[in-house]
Amino acid sequence: MTKPSITAAVLFPILLLAVAIGGLTLFRIDSTPPWRSTSSVSQTPDSLESSDFKISDGAKPFTFITYNVKNWLISNQSPPKKPEAKEAVIQILAEADPDVIGLSEIGSKEDVEEIRLLMAEAGHDLPHTYHTGGVDTVRHLAILSRFPIVSTESPSLAIPGKGYSMQRGMLDVTIEVGTEKIRFIGLHLKSKRNTPEFNQALLRIDEAAHTRKHIDAILASDPQAMVVCYGDFNDTTRSLSTRAIFGTYRTPEYLSPIHVKDSRGESWTHCWAYQDIYSRIDFVTVSQPLKRRVDKNASRIIDDPEWETASDHRPVLVRFK
Repeated sequence: MTKPSITAAVLFPILLLAVAIGGLTLFRIDSTPPWRSTSSVSQTPDSLESSDFKISDGAKPFTFITYNVKNWLISNQSPPKKPEAKEAVIQILAEADPDVIGLSEIGSKEDVEEIRLLMAEAGHDLPHTYHTGGVDTVRHLAILSRFPIVSTESPSLAIPGKGYSMQRGMLDVTIEVGTEKIRFIGLHLKSKRNTPEFNQALLRIDEAAHTRKHIDAILASDPQAMVVCYGDFNDTTRSLSTRAIFGTYRTPEYLSPIHVKDSRGESWTHCWAYQDIYSRIDFVTVSQPLKRRVDKNASRIIDDPEWETASDHRPVLVRFK
């Protein structure tokens, strides 16, 4: 009996994905994190010393939440968001008392203002807001903050050599927290819903790679930059698109994902009812100078009983010391 050979049908999809990612070093063996064991494994890149990153005397604790609020918008594709669903969203956010909220699947600026006013009525003033998007004219990104937004950027959304742009865009703002400036990069990558125009998986990889290049430019300009990249990545931890955003493990540019769980020790953030799938696709990642500020004991996936009324996603809360 002859040994089976690798056919073109097997090789072609692998090569196609490799070409889509371009120069990213996702297939390097040394970029793969060590398998979890019962022993303690440090998640800080080995090449970095603890003295490399200093915590400013003006550092201020704050709470950040990323949340896909599921169609808080007007669309012909889906029914209007019900009042009880909006009420549940505000209840969940108000009880968590965040200082900064990164929203995805939000509609217009008026929708952002509606959330801001409802939060204010609930006793949580988040006066500073920013709203942006991509080629999708319905679903956008937004951020609300207790602290001032001191600058905003408009990254190019056109993906070089592909003939298309990021669907929901890329949010890029700098927020002054105490005496520190923290840069927030918000995302809502292409969903797994198939469309005739694009291969959904390849588009998501392209969007992620494009975002990673933007983050690399930020960190090349300022290696001490405190960056939070967050949002609905629409794929799981070990997917090619998600790993593209994380970057190369054990390097100063690596964005560390904050591994959080709910009150029952579960880590899923999204329920895809049509496929009966529960998965973690919402992330908060941080650059190395900000990683030591994460209070993991106070960070969690919010599993409020009203989560399913509010959205098909559960919010991710990260507390910074």
